Amino acid sequence: MKPFNFKEKDILVPELYPETDASIANAVENPGLAVYKLPKNRGSVIFTKEDSTILSEKELSNQFIVFQLSDKADGAAIFESSEVTPTIEGNREAPDVLMNLDMQSFHIGDDIKVDKNTRATMRINIGQDESTANSNFDIVFWSIAAGLDLYNNEKKEPVTPKDLKADFKQAFGNRPIEIPGGLAKMTFEVVKHEEPKWWQRIFNFFQSKTGRVFTSTIGFPAITHSAINLIDELLNKLDKSSPEVLFKSRPLRLALSQKAKNDYTGGNERIKIGALSPGFCVLARGKDFMKFINADAFYYPTYGKLVPASVSNADLVSGNYEDPFKNVTYAIFRVGMQAAKLDPTFSFGSE
Repeated sequence: MKPFNFKEKDILVPELYPETDASIANAVENPGLAVYKLPKNRGSVIFTKEDSTILSEKELSNQFIVFQLSDKADGAAIFESSEVTPTIEGNREAPDVLMNLDMQSFHIGDDIKVDKNTRATMRINIGQDESTANSNFDIVFWSIAAGLDLYNNEKKEPVTPKDLKADFKQAFGNRPIEIPGGLAKMTFEVVKHEEPKWWQRIFNFFQSKTGRVFTSTIGFPAITHSAINLIDELLNKLDKSSPEVLFKSRPLRLALSQKAKNDYTGGNERIKIGALSPGFCVLARGKDFMKFINADAFYYPTYGKLVPASVSNADLVSGNYEDPFKNVTYAIFRVGMQAAKLDPTFSFGSE
């Protein structure tokens, strides 16, 4: 078994269809397909492979999905990526996107057993999609390997979501992730396991009088597909440590600017693509799709988790409320972006 396996071409495509589209009526009614009707007449989302084959619910169950948190108090709280309109316009003068990621928290569902030997390894790849309009750059990825210590030995209990956080910009030496053309491809995998002997040597956790570090990250900027495979070979040494895949990963194509979206679709409304804007997003599993899409919730950074809008501060502090996300595993990311113009040329001359 190889928990980490980067299949660059195996794309997951979320497609948003209006409520009135009769062509998907049969798919919506089929409970075995990864097709979901959105609330309040927002349409339906179909998850397909690159060849337009619809995934089954079983296939989607552990695949990661990107949701965007709304920046407004009214209306829908959480949107699937195919519903998102990029807020970065992009143009000829700034066709590319610089991106930073900050993992705010990682919530482990109560249904997942965590004891003193429980660890997790996370791998994220973000890079330029080969379909981008900016073909002046070779296709490379920014890869992050992260170790998560899921148990607090001092308190003798699983860590809280806010304990599992990381600023990935630091892992890349404070360099932003460069996405030529603004069309990105992203993968996300998390594997729970027991701690192998080599794991602490790779992920340098430390203890101090001021507190315990529960997340350790290593960043690999601008590397090729073959280099990612080498990283995976190292991480796949987990195979003797009782690994349990929490998130699988088909690459997800995301437009980070309106220009990237228009360049890819050619303005064709029947060409579907997910998008992402600066702000907060949720990475969760396909099997929890309806929990998020129907949620009326707020994100509380102090606690590192999503909380129903109906919960008072008093009930939140005391934990005296019914948590719909209790058995849901998800990560909260803060995403920073800005339009840019990357220059692939290099001259030894004075100008």
